Amino acid sequence: MKTRMTFFIVGCLAMTLQAIGEGENGRFKQIPIDNPRYSNNELFRAYERFESPRINQLRETYHLDDVVKNETDEWRRMLLLRHWIKSNIKIENDNPTQTRGDAFAILDAALKGGGFHCAHFSIVQQAVLNSFGYITRRLGCGPGLIDDGGHHGVNEVWINKFNKWAIIDAKYDLHFEKDGAPLSALEIRDEIWKDGGKNVVRSFGLDGASETSEYSGDFGPSATTYRWCSWENTTNRFTSFPNPPNSLTIMLDDEIFQNKIWYRDGKPHWAYNTPYLITTTRRDWIEWTPNVIDSQVTINDAAASIFLKSFTPNLETYQRSNNKTDWDRCDESLTIELSKPTNKLFFRTKNKFGVTGPVHTIQIEWVDGS
Repeated sequence: MKTRMTFFIVGCLAMTLQAIGEGENGRFKQIPIDNPRYSNNELFRAYERFESPRINQLRETYHLDDVVKNETDEWRRMLLLRHWIKSNIKIENDNPTQTRGDAFAILDAALKGGGFHCAHFSIVQQAVLNSFGYITRRLGCGPGLIDDGGHHGVNEVWINKFNKWAIIDAKYDLHFEKDGAPLSALEIRDEIWKDGGKNVVRSFGLDGASETSEYSGDFGPSATTYRWCSWENTTNRFTSFPNPPNSLTIMLDDEIFQNKIWYRDGKPHWAYNTPYLITTTRRDWIEWTPNVIDSQVTINDAAASIFLKSFTPNLETYQRSNNKTDWDRCDESLTIELSKPTNKLFFRTKNKFGVTGPVHTIQIEWVDGS
């Protein structure tokens, strides 16, 4: 009996030492991945509600689903909707048709021959793009010079495909590009202050047309219009009608803001020194990242606990894939069993409109300790 007990103890000790040795010879480790940048929404309150009956009413009344029928590319769908707005609303800067400031009223009047200026175009485009689940906001911009203090109302849209914001101007069927990539308002602004925007090009229509006769000689604003920019902080104007909340004005508080003056119509911008102006030194708070995922990963032996977070308006679910092709629903918190040598997981958000966000990758590998 004593001999058997000795063998048992020795055997258990050998197994324990073997297990310790295996643990010392390697471990699972998370590998850094260059995922899309995550920045939470700190300034832009509210968003258009999927549940609002006005969403489907807008799409059905003006047959907007037919405009993007059979088109699956997200950016192309946005351009098709922008082009539809441009094609159905006549420009009238000086004497716009008198109607209430709502997308339905503007479109109804436009389809009867009414004409409108930039603010009306931006109201309609915000409603149209948001009705498809594309996060869109309104902003004002201008050259800001004392002798050139014009002003333009326009939209910015978040493009999941490119992981970025971009100006999208329905009045002129226009956006701006550098090296083939659409630019945000702040990116255009940077280029103007740097060298006058010599590397910024205007892209018109569905196929990036140059400034041709198709645009009747009115080629829209140049990049210098974005020397100064401000954003509405309320982004649910459409679904909160007829009582949209008052919107404040957001500006970036950087060296330019501190040392220069934005002139509008020959006078400093009306928002200076008023309670309606919000300034921030955080550029990433202005260019926050809808639909983008951030993750926390904790590895414990051969298992990984993963917690996902995002700011996704109208979030329906998170999705998980092993190959970026087949996607399944998943919770924001999950535990996975790890296997050697490599574990690669892909995650994304999906909102109630069916729009999916940028892919977030987690890679965990077995690292040999020898």
